[in-house]
Amino acid sequence: MRHLLLVSHFFPPMGGGGVQRVTKWVKYLDTHGWRTTVLCGRAEDYWMRDESLLSDLPQSTRVLRTAAASGLGILRRLRADTPGDKRSSRGFGGLRRVSEWFLIPDSYIGWLPFALRAAESLQEDPPDVILSSGPPDTNHLVALRLGPRMARPWVADFRDPWVGLHLLRPPTAWHRRRHAALERRVLARANGVVATTTWLQDLLRQRAPANVRVHLIRNGYDPEDFTLGAAESRPGGTLRLAHTGMLTLTRSAAGLLRALQLVFARHPELRGQIELELVGARESDNDELVRNLGLQDCVHVRGYVAHAAAIASMRQADVLVLLKHTSERYAGLVPGKLYEYLGAERPILALVPESEAATLVRELGCGIVVGPTDTEAIASALLDLHAAKQSGALAQRFRSGALPRFQRPAQAGELASLLADVAASHPRSAA
Repeated sequence: MRHLLLVSHFFPPMGGGGVQRVTKWVKYLDTHGWRTTVLCGRAEDYWMRDESLLSDLPQSTRVLRTAAASGLGILRRLRADTPGDKRSSRGFGGLRRVSEWFLIPDSYIGWLPFALRAAESLQEDPPDVILSSGPPDTNHLVALRLGPRMARPWVADFRDPWVGLHLLRPPTAWHRRRHAALERRVLARANGVVATTTWLQDLLRQRAPANVRVHLIRNGYDPEDFTLGAAESRPGGTLRLAHTGMLTLTRSAAGLLRALQLVFARHPELRGQIELELVGARESDNDELVRNLGLQDCVHVRGYVAHAAAIASMRQADVLVLLKHTSERYAGLVPGKLYEYLGAERPILALVPESEAATLVRELGCGIVVGPTDTEAIASALLDLHAAKQSGALAQRFRSGALPRFQRPAQAGELASLLADVAASHPRSAA
């Protein structure tokens, strides 16, 4: 088998959406003749854990876990935090502001020397290709150093744009120039670049040298996670909505919660007829809003659960809620959760701004698109969905079913072909 070195600070038993793409790649690349060594951080330095994801790893997988002087890890150790499903909105927001000033490209830059040292153990078993997947963008900087050291080709996978240029605002012009210089260096040195959306693919093409090809491999879902199928949604009864995934300061359930309160104020008879389940890690502002709006009886906050339990919640719901950041800086990003919702075969209430995510939902005919802060429109959509549930028309209104192009095995095949091409075209020299 060929040998891949995957550089990804986030990896099981760390939990959360950020580990799904790389975990499923490792799982299915094995069937395409690639064994993987993973270079990652320690699970105790992160706030979400999901031990069940380890069962996806083939026996051929080797995992090198290293210490990391990351900002979040240091804060957690100072506060003696244990892994959980909620973090302080105020505390994390302060950490992020500090890291923007002093940690470039991100708060995980302190992991770089530990990762480089751990990679020295591969001298007797060097990889054929290095693959870095970010964020954090520090992963790309680790691979940038390892490529020349090992004399091996390198593919950079951008799940999001470079954080400093799009998702966070650099505090000064100097910071912006520094981020831009690092991004240019990564794009110039990588032997291949991968993007998760067409918008991001176009952006990276503009910034990469002309000889660097930018490939599109979207996020997806693993059909093996949905082997039990979706529970039947029957006419009548309570409309059950579910959101699975992380809620943050910039991706909040506030618009949906306020719309739900508005529906009950205008139609008190519907209280108890519409319920919302929030499943996943979150920042504390979301809990406070549920209490302040008096929605504790109909909004059930379950917190972070194992991936299999999150999928069970999807299959038990009538409608799945997709939330997206409101900032235009996120317009080209598609939440990875959208693809798993497709696997769950449930109608989607997409509370997203005009974006690539909105376009996908409309093109696939799999749900309703409403602006995430348009309380009146969200309330109207909730009433519409409730009426469809009562009449038995909910399932018939929206397209559902398997979509092979969004399934992880097919996507791993695309990646395996790219890795093979990169390996074949790289002139190896002694390290």
